[in-house]
Amino acid sequence: MRQHNTRFLPLFFLLLLAAGCRDNREQGVPTCVVERTDYREEIVIGGTARSANTVTILCGREVSGTIKYIVEDGTLVKAGDTLCIVESPSLESSLDDHYTLLESVEAEFVKGEVTYGLDHALQVARMETNRAETQIAALDSLQLQYLPPLQRRIRELNLQRADIERRRAQNALAMQEIIHRTDSQRLVILMDHIRRRIVDRKALIASLVFTAPQDGLALVAESWRSGGDKMKVGDEVWDGISLVTLPDVSHMEVTVRAPETDYKRISLGDSVTFTLPADPDNRAWGHIVKKMPVGVEAAKDSKVRLYEVTAAVDSMVRAIRPESSMECRICLRALPDTLVVPAVCVCDVDSSKVVYVQKPNGRVEKREVEVALMTTSTAVLAKGVSEGERLRLLGPS
Repeated sequence: MRQHNTRFLPLFFLLLLAAGCRDNREQGVPTCVVERTDYREEIVIGGTARSANTVTILCGREVSGTIKYIVEDGTLVKAGDTLCIVESPSLESSLDDHYTLLESVEAEFVKGEVTYGLDHALQVARMETNRAETQIAALDSLQLQYLPPLQRRIRELNLQRADIERRRAQNALAMQEIIHRTDSQRLVILMDHIRRRIVDRKALIASLVFTAPQDGLALVAESWRSGGDKMKVGDEVWDGISLVTLPDVSHMEVTVRAPETDYKRISLGDSVTFTLPADPDNRAWGHIVKKMPVGVEAAKDSKVRLYEVTAAVDSMVRAIRPESSMECRICLRALPDTLVVPAVCVCDVDSSKVVYVQKPNGRVEKREVEVALMTTSTAVLAKGVSEGERLRLLGPS
């Protein structure tokens, strides 16, 4: 009996191995489970952040000085906050010179008024004296007919001389008034000019305190002394030099350059999710707002053309620094609550789309389905299968 069992033992192992191979073949058929999920067709492309509204703070006209204070680079500021203060000894010296000149001209004006008042009073007194003498002489004119001819002639000449003196005094007084009026007007015009220059100098000195015209992220300009270094206290500045750039980080845009194949798939209004490689915890969301119709060469003599696409940032976790590198995940199409399977599950049979459902009992059922969307990797099924069913990835051979 023991010899009989030993003889049939190799045959038993062969049968067991054959059965195991059949089971492994059945289990080795690749399948997948029909899942209900939100389908998103996306492309990922790199871009650069920039502000849609940037203000550059420049050193004012006729200004030459040194920086007394400048805001720390990368500071978030509010409208009205001080960004930079510049000292200008030449402007302050010019203001002092104008004040000194104004005092001198005002003193000359007062002196002229006093001198004119005295001269005018003396001239009027002379005229009054001459008028009195003329009136007295006129009273004696009745006696002229009783005087000898020589004395009568002398008296007539004296009356004529008094009349000439009177007219001369009147002319001198009128000329004195004209000269005084001209000198006064000249000095008044000069004082007004000096006062305007003082106002201009004061305005220039006041303009050396630079404040933020809007909320934003203060970016200190690079120093002219050496590349890469930022402006600092003590640096010399002059007319037109850039001090601070103030991008409004509440209105940001991201510009990407997409190859033609991706560019054609992108549409205005497509939603975008932004991530920052340098700041993984920060995220932002927006949408496509602009597509440039003309592309540029990706490289010199390259046949590949890149097209500029702009996306507006609608919201963000925290402020994004301009010129930051961004990863843009552009959603081309979104279908909520759909049945999604790999594209290889769907086969073309007699102009119909079919799938092969793997039943729990091992049987395979061919079933016609309605495909809502088909890509090279994914199929969205509208009808024909249910969530949780298992599909063969490959049709029967």
